[in-house]
Amino acid sequence: MKKLLIYCLSSVFSLLSTFSYSQNENSDAIYLQITKEYKLNPDESIDFRFSKKQKLLTYRSFNSLYGESTIVYNPDWQVFKINEVYTIMADGKKVVSPKNALNEVLPGIAVNVPSYNNLREMVITHTGTERNAILNLDYEIHSKKGFYPALMGNEILAETEPVKELMIIIRIPNTVKFYYKAILTDQLPVITNEGLFRVYTWKFKDIPPISTEEFQAANNENYPRLIFSTENDRSDLYSGFQKQPAFAYVLDDEMKKAVKEIMASLKEKPDILLKLQEKVVNEFKMWPIPLRYTGFTCRTAAETWHSNGGTPVEKTILLISLLKEAGIKAGPVAVIRNAVFDEKTGSLLDIEEFLVKAELQETGPVYLSPNTLNSQNLKYSYPGRVLVEFDSMGKSKITKTEDYTNKGSCRFDCIVDTKKQLSGEISIDMVNGSNPWLLLLRDKDKERSWFTGSIGASELKDQTILNKDEKESMIRYSVQKDKPFRKDSNVYFFSLPVMTKGIDSWGIRLLPKNRITPIEIPSEMEESYEYTFILPEGMSSFSPEKKVEINNAAGSFYYELKTEATKVTVKKNINLKKRIIPVIEYSEFKALIDNWNNDWYREIIFIE
Repeated sequence: MKKLLIYCLSSVFSLLSTFSYSQNENSDAIYLQITKEYKLNPDESIDFRFSKKQKLLTYRSFNSLYGESTIVYNPDWQVFKINEVYTIMADGKKVVSPKNALNEVLPGIAVNVPSYNNLREMVITHTGTERNAILNLDYEIHSKKGFYPALMGNEILAETEPVKELMIIIRIPNTVKFYYKAILTDQLPVITNEGLFRVYTWKFKDIPPISTEEFQAANNENYPRLIFSTENDRSDLYSGFQKQPAFAYVLDDEMKKAVKEIMASLKEKPDILLKLQEKVVNEFKMWPIPLRYTGFTCRTAAETWHSNGGTPVEKTILLISLLKEAGIKAGPVAVIRNAVFDEKTGSLLDIEEFLVKAELQETGPVYLSPNTLNSQNLKYSYPGRVLVEFDSMGKSKITKTEDYTNKGSCRFDCIVDTKKQLSGEISIDMVNGSNPWLLLLRDKDKERSWFTGSIGASELKDQTILNKDEKESMIRYSVQKDKPFRKDSNVYFFSLPVMTKGIDSWGIRLLPKNRITPIEIPSEMEESYEYTFILPEGMSSFSPEKKVEINNAAGSFYYELKTEATKVTVKKNINLKKRIIPVIEYSEFKALIDNWNNDWYREIIFIE
């Protein structure tokens, strides 16, 4: 299956290449040349050089998209240098950017982040821009020894516009080993020698642009990529990362006091765990500073606490420190997508995000976010990933996540009286990632925002928890609504209640007729509904009896509306059997989703 997927993606990329260059007139710009050069110096400092020649094709290209170039760097450890920046106008005139076109500012990611106000962003305003002008930019960043633990790279071999030529050049001292992996491309490097250096050169031609289609795999996983490093032992790299003082998880007296107060008010470990997560999520800001700008370093839990904010890894460390103080075993987990993970190429650049793994005797391991109040154990929410668990000894454990099929079912039975008032019962059964287990624990069974449609939280009465555990939760409510219908003359419209934790939460609405990239959905999914209406004398269904049944490679869809005297029954379910839908199955997936989203199958119309 994996080989088939890679073959399909490679075929799509080849098709994109042919297609895109017959459609260059639809692009805003085109990169005539991009060169990225990495150099590991004998003293372990690192040089990076970037140059581009970019032709502007539309007014939008320079008014909205490419009129400026921005480069973020850390001046405490890095030296930034512009070699040249100029524009060749359409008539061939060369316009060199003046000094006032180069402005050093505080990066947007560091605004209101005092601890990282040392970061700088060079904003280059390109001058002489017009249609068919060519932007030229060449700059270097020198990183001092010790800023990076190794020379590492994670290069996507595509841009938002077509690229005529892309070159990746890496210079490594002859005494240093070099490891790399090319993904979705069979292009091999040309290896040469330059004095004390071994040089690896990749040259790619006629690269199609990254598609703007929605619901692609995250982090541009569908596109060719080159990952490389001078470190092949991931355990050593992770061990070195954990040698920072932050991973000692030390608390000061103020922090210890805060934990004691929470423990005094709550007795159960799960409640303490969730309360500490709430504190970190709600009271400490998340600063979106990537690790590459900090040299893969982070501040201690105490520093994060007293600054009321931290980077994703710093908030992770803070939550772990508080949990440990509360007697809950916890540790950090790095999340990496399968497609970019390579055991033989040591890198910290492939980390997607950090989670906290907490061990509870009552429930077993629970994965938490330090940035959002996740409603379910996150082990159900990261298919297609590698989890790297760090322990207190500086060691790491690498495991692959499981792919869970999330499930949700709803049954709604109601009676409509002669006054057009509705009463009845509604129940839901939620399994795996659809199950809001932690939300139910956190809110003590008060959460009722389960549905969209004509039944809202105010109509749900007498909540009964039939089952509540990590795997599955079942809830039942009585329903009472005095004005359930939208009325137009003698016609009554009722929007069928739909679960908010299901497919609707993905935001897939209108799908285009054709597609050139695979679709990725959050999980395999089974969602089903059964609605029963008992109508008063003189009221009947205006919606016609209908039955639709689809079975194809992407899954299945079923809809049925039946009328028996005063009883109207609607059944609707969908089964999405694949998390990644290749292009060759897109039309089948679209058929399922289009029927699922069909307004006629989301509403029932009555008449009297």
